[in-house]
Amino acid sequence: MASERVAEKTAAWPLTRLDVAGAFGDIGVLFPIAIALITLNHLNPTAVFLAAGLTYILAGRYFQIPSAVQPFKAVAAIALAMSLTPSAIASAGLLMGALLLLIAVTDLASQLARLFSLPIVRGIQLGLGLLLAREGLVLMLGAQSGLVFAGGTSLPAWEIALGGAIVLILLRGSRRFPAALALLMAGMALGLAAHWGKLPSLTFGLIPFQFLHPHGSELRSVLTLLVIPQFALTFGNSIVATENTAQILYGSQSRRVTVRGLSFSIGMVNGLTALLQGAPLCHGSGGITAHYRFGARSQKSSYIIGGVCIALALFGKASMGLLHLIPTAILGVFLVYVGIQHAAYLRDTVHRLPQFFTAVCVGVVSLATTNLMWGFLVGFFLQALFSLAGKKAK
Repeated sequence: MASERVAEKTAAWPLTRLDVAGAFGDIGVLFPIAIALITLNHLNPTAVFLAAGLTYILAGRYFQIPSAVQPFKAVAAIALAMSLTPSAIASAGLLMGALLLLIAVTDLASQLARLFSLPIVRGIQLGLGLLLAREGLVLMLGAQSGLVFAGGTSLPAWEIALGGAIVLILLRGSRRFPAALALLMAGMALGLAAHWGKLPSLTFGLIPFQFLHPHGSELRSVLTLLVIPQFALTFGNSIVATENTAQILYGSQSRRVTVRGLSFSIGMVNGLTALLQGAPLCHGSGGITAHYRFGARSQKSSYIIGGVCIALALFGKASMGLLHLIPTAILGVFLVYVGIQHAAYLRDTVHRLPQFFTAVCVGVVSLATTNLMWGFLVGFFLQALFSLAGKKAK
């Protein structure tokens, strides 16, 4: 009888708390970058969130695991620093899409992936984990991340972060009160309290799309400025490291998450997203870890966060006001936790000194330069040195 009651509950409500909690595991990466590109580079919020939402849903459906969807980090960093226009950003996405589709269709992706040995992949994961943790600390401790309530009472960012970390630690592993969901709800409650009386108006309405009309001069300029730096990062982290991370966490369930499949997915998505002048998107290995560590175990989590993104797209500019209700210090806690978990993949190289040394060097150089590309170039160099030394020893 008890089993029948469980079956009835499952049929009536097919989602668990962990499905919902895991859906929001990667918001510490997706939302801050999206908000920055919309606010500072004037990207269309409807285009940005509609593309992200549809990508989450379609990728979840195809890969059959909770996929991650993130803006291109190198493109976003350079675009923000140089105040690039939406058309320049979209042109970079168009070129990246074409390049990734080319290596997927010709299966050149599988051949390129052979260059990335286990220690280099672990180094990329370590470097990304350290970068995420560092950015999380910036959000957690930044003076602008605090909250001011009615009456002048203020709450410093470090106190919000400390409270968030305590919630995360106390509820880590809880199935009844999943940590990510509790942390997100607590953050939203603080944001609502701080902005009470000046809450954003929820005006429904899409913002009209501005379609991309590629220009030769703009395509040439973004090729060297954005595409080449991003390609190295995308292939190393969003394709090779993502395949490896999915295999570690999901085993045979991730059989569709291959180098070729990821190349094709990211290429197709960016070819279409660029036409709407949305943000270029990828699947990040850190995002896979984020969703998993906060409870996601099936593609249902991708459908949930994808649906949330589409809802944000439908509210256009009003979506920005909603996202600003989440304190940035809380987003920082998400990032630090995920960064630590992602860096921990290094542990399987600890007892093999050459591999461990190579992985640590890749991670440290990536952190020091804030660029994973330099990290894995150092890894290639060290790999060649160890190989040469091994041949001479024989």
